[in-house]
Amino acid sequence: MNMITANLLPNEPKITNLDLQAYLTHLHLQPIAQDLERLFLILRSRLDTPLAQKQPSKLGKPYPLGQCLEISQAFAEKLAAVNVADLKEPAMQNAFLALQKFTKSGGELRQVWGDLRGDYFQNAFILGVWYVDVANDTVNPNKPSVEILPFAESGLRPIQNFAHFAVIAKRYWKAVCLPNLIYPELAPFFPLIVLQPNAAPQLHGMFDYMIALTMGSEFRMSEEALKALPFPEHLYAAMAAQKGMDLGTAREQSLAACSQARALGHHLSEDARHRAIQNALQVNHSLKALTVRF
Repeated sequence: MNMITANLLPNEPKITNLDLQAYLTHLHLQPIAQDLERLFLILRSRLDTPLAQKQPSKLGKPYPLGQCLEISQAFAEKLAAVNVADLKEPAMQNAFLALQKFTKSGGELRQVWGDLRGDYFQNAFILGVWYVDVANDTVNPNKPSVEILPFAESGLRPIQNFAHFAVIAKRYWKAVCLPNLIYPELAPFFPLIVLQPNAAPQLHGMFDYMIALTMGSEFRMSEEALKALPFPEHLYAAMAAQKGMDLGTAREQSLAACSQARALGHHLSEDARHRAIQNALQVNHSLKALTVRF
């Protein structure tokens, strides 16, 4: 039942055609709002045991802390696979059937990601004009696992650029975002190296939204990050021991890679995007054994 809406970046937290979505929400979903919330709570509860077994902890935190992406993705798969006959309660069956009518009528159901109230990266869903968080307990485990409220009241907004990403990463992950001056060939697509507690350094921005954002800017957003973000000398020395290049030259190389990628039209190329992702995954795998104190 997931929908893809034109003129949006992947997972962009924005409602298109507000009037239509408001009408369909009022018509199909509002009458069964409580039953729909209960349905979502039941589906989420069925995920907890397998997800906790699969990943008991993440970055030193026990499940469900920090696993909003994993929970949201699993929930989307679970919802798509629901057989109405397996829902034993008539109210749950009615809620699911109403949800089907809603989406078949043009109602929007879409997974989104962004900045929640300036404090967190948040994975959630837009459902008509509602914000649906099925991983509401991944920061505070004492909260209800599911939250539904008007999207306009949610405080979820799109990440604007890599500087915005770096601010939220610092607040939420206690992370430091460095400009990618170590792997210049990947800097156009992935201009950040992120240092997090209890984690190895990683090339970051590996979200469909962030990749589409910089490709849409013809990599100028990557250039902005590479120019503006500092890279302390002691951290550069720790990460670039084999590079034999001073920091200024390394920055020039990464910026030049952005210019070259733009000239070659890589911002328009799915093949270039795919190659960059695969190469970045290999780099991140190779970095798993590296410890950098920051």
